[in-house]
Amino acid sequence: MCEFVGRGAGVVRMIGRALRGAVVLLAGFVLVSGCGSDRPAELSVDEVKPCELIPQSDHQRLRIAVETQKLDSVEGIDTEGSTCAYRTNTGNSVYVSTITNHGIDRWVDPPFESSHSEEVSRIQGYRTVKVWHDSERPDPDSKCKVYVDVAGGQLLRVQVGMTSDEEDPPTCDTARRFAETAMGTLIADRG
Repeated sequence: MCEFVGRGAGVVRMIGRALRGAVVLLAGFVLVSGCGSDRPAELSVDEVKPCELIPQSDHQRLRIAVETQKLDSVEGIDTEGSTCAYRTNTGNSVYVSTITNHGIDRWVDPPFESSHSEEVSRIQGYRTVKVWHDSERPDPDSKCKVYVDVAGGQLLRVQVGMTSDEEDPPTCDTARRFAETAMGTLIADRG
């Protein structure tokens, strides 16, 4: 009987060790999962040229009228990166920017009083936020920005200026179309 109890205690100790090991592994998995990103892949934009993200073959579909203009900066407070400017057939301005010093969290809850944001459906599996200014709901003709979470501390941003042309779709729709095209190119170039 004592021999059986001794073996039983050993079995209980082995089961206890196995359970502790499983708990440690599970806790490690939860910590790594919680701290990690839900991006399909990291798409660093450090060396990306924004004017190459909208292929010439898409210019007609996107209603681009004027050739691109490369800018070595990005509009915004404390924002680094580069921009490519486009003019549409209706005269609206569209700016495609690679931002290298801010992540998506900055825009989930914008730091500026007059800015508002909303998470929208992902682009190519990447988290996407729409940002507008001044009103509680985005006005279809007001300036709109779409930010896509491409890498840790980096974004793709498409900004569309205010429009007054009745033929123009809502500015946020235009921003999203340009962002989808740019993301398609960015992903294809990494593949």
